[in-house]
Amino acid sequence: MYVMVALASIVAGFIHVVPWATGRFDNWAAWWGFGHILLGITAGAAVYREAGGGDYIVWLGNPLAVVAYAAIFIGLRSFADPDSSNRLILATALVAAIPLFFSVDVTELGFRVGYLSSLRALFDLAITLIAIRLARRESLHTAWIVVALFAPTVPLFVARSWSAYSGDIGTSLTGLKQGLAAWLTVLPISFILFRGVSLLTMDAERGHQLLSRLLERDPLTDALNRAGFDRRLAKWRGEGAVLMIDLDQFKPLNDRCGHAAGDAALVALVRATAAALPKGALVFRWGGDEFVCVLPGADQAGADATAAAIAVRYAHAMTAIAPPDLPVALSIGSAIGSLDRITDLIAEADRDMYAVKQRNRITAPSAQRSVAETHPSTPLISQAQHG
Repeated sequence: MYVMVALASIVAGFIHVVPWATGRFDNWAAWWGFGHILLGITAGAAVYREAGGGDYIVWLGNPLAVVAYAAIFIGLRSFADPDSSNRLILATALVAAIPLFFSVDVTELGFRVGYLSSLRALFDLAITLIAIRLARRESLHTAWIVVALFAPTVPLFVARSWSAYSGDIGTSLTGLKQGLAAWLTVLPISFILFRGVSLLTMDAERGHQLLSRLLERDPLTDALNRAGFDRRLAKWRGEGAVLMIDLDQFKPLNDRCGHAAGDAALVALVRATAAALPKGALVFRWGGDEFVCVLPGADQAGADATAAAIAVRYAHAMTAIAPPDLPVALSIGSAIGSLDRITDLIAEADRDMYAVKQRNRITAPSAQRSVAETHPSTPLISQAQHG
């Protein structure tokens, strides 16, 4: 079993270290990889010591095992928080390894096994907690694989530590007595054999999420795009509302203030919309300066309230972007109905939006209606920046 752990850990270590050395992985892979290589070396050293190796193997191998545990933990911690500092953790591990430099006698095997098992339980618990945080924060489902591989060994190592301190393991690490002590060695090893590549699965899922985000998000505004809309299309059921939003005076803003101001207006609109949308609603960049909002479960009153909130937030944001004499406005159309026919609702909201846009072109900007006014007979809202 120790030989298997040594081989599996060293192979897993090189699987991480080689891509890191070629620049394909970040530093987390170096910590994780070198940690597993050291772990494999210490497992092999235990076998060598039982075969007649000198006491120097014990003197060197056990402290290296503590460093290996710390490096593996730092690897996952760096994966979760790339900017985190790990000097204190590494320094603490080196201090924790000091007692093992003074314990080489065969009669002290119980102390060494118990001490190392206690440290392993602490590191495995810390790794489990970080994996749970990753699973929740980033929705990494593969993080639960790491939890499944590290969490069970926490009580196993605690039990093994208690067994070692009680003198149940005898004087031979690889030739344990029968019974509980043997099982408390074999069971953790069964999990350790599969741990080495578990971080690769999380990195692969994180990469997949990044690619999906790049595919489904507008790079300027971070709003969902049409690919994101198509992916969510099948999930919408029941009644709801659709808003179609268009920026009035967008071309004059670009011509007069430059495209940077136009980009800032688009970003401001998405931020204003995201802040105003109810839970479960989404905003999509439909094209150019047009945006679609899908509000599951919303009725006409809810759609009107959301549209008004968007207009108010956008008007406030635009005071820092457009000059005071350029009345930038929003035209918002809405449609209510079953989301099973959402494409029809978008077409209806689009017609409503163009109707109010046409009305805004006929009337002077100063005469445009404020969002504070009573809702008109048609489900339309237009908000001038200085109206």
